[in-house]
Amino acid sequence: MMDRVDAVILAGGGALKADRGREAAPSGDAVPEAAANKALVRIGPRLMVDFVIETLKNCPDVGRIVLVGPAELQDAYRPDSRLLFALNGDSPLGSLAAGAARLNSAPDAGDWVLSCTADIPFLTAAAVTDFIDQCRRREADFYYPVNSRQAAESRFPGVRRTYAKLRDGAFTGGNLFLVRRSIMDDALPKAEDFIRLRKQPVAMARLVGFGFLFSYLFGFLTIAGAERRVSRLVGYRGAAVISGYPEIGVDVDKVSDLILARRLLAP
Repeated sequence: MMDRVDAVILAGGGALKADRGREAAPSGDAVPEAAANKALVRIGPRLMVDFVIETLKNCPDVGRIVLVGPAELQDAYRPDSRLLFALNGDSPLGSLAAGAARLNSAPDAGDWVLSCTADIPFLTAAAVTDFIDQCRRREADFYYPVNSRQAAESRFPGVRRTYAKLRDGAFTGGNLFLVRRSIMDDALPKAEDFIRLRKQPVAMARLVGFGFLFSYLFGFLTIAGAERRVSRLVGYRGAAVISGYPEIGVDVDKVSDLILARRLLAP
């Protein structure tokens, strides 16, 4: 039973990307030097990560919150008794492992860990609560949210996202990940293979199987089929959760995303 969920916020860095084929931002939308770490970019008077922290604090389902990032983030938030801290790793999954290790040292840590990136300032408590509620209705060891293209473009028209075309429709991934804490030491190294090979189609095909890749390329793959294949590869049961909240998937990854966030969140 999923009674307690703790959260790990991944705020370890990553610079904003330039928008391809677009002109430079107007001077009023200039990107500060702090964009070398997206978590430290300001949206109005607040750091971007602050929006995510506040959202998770407002979720009744979330207990402990671990902020994983550089020492300067820890210095900014150390007076907050609700937060734990860990230094970021060499990769997103390395940072998640560091956050989980910090939870392991906490006597009141829960059985589930919600991973959340620091670059989704549109995230709402309702979106997080809905995701966790849907996870509770299905038996699995890890959960990953997806948004339909229709939902994403209806809420954020014009925002560029990468969509996977499945038989069920076109979907984009969210920036949350819920996993049973007890499997993380075993499961995370296997997940590293997917990330490492994501831009090497032949190597990825060997990993997931050419039949699976064929099904995807020709539009035969379903969400249920992807769940079964990933579960077999990882060795634990995974589930995709279709969320009606596009806020979980629209991250501030490019200069144009930051301009949008400032206009909507700090007009």
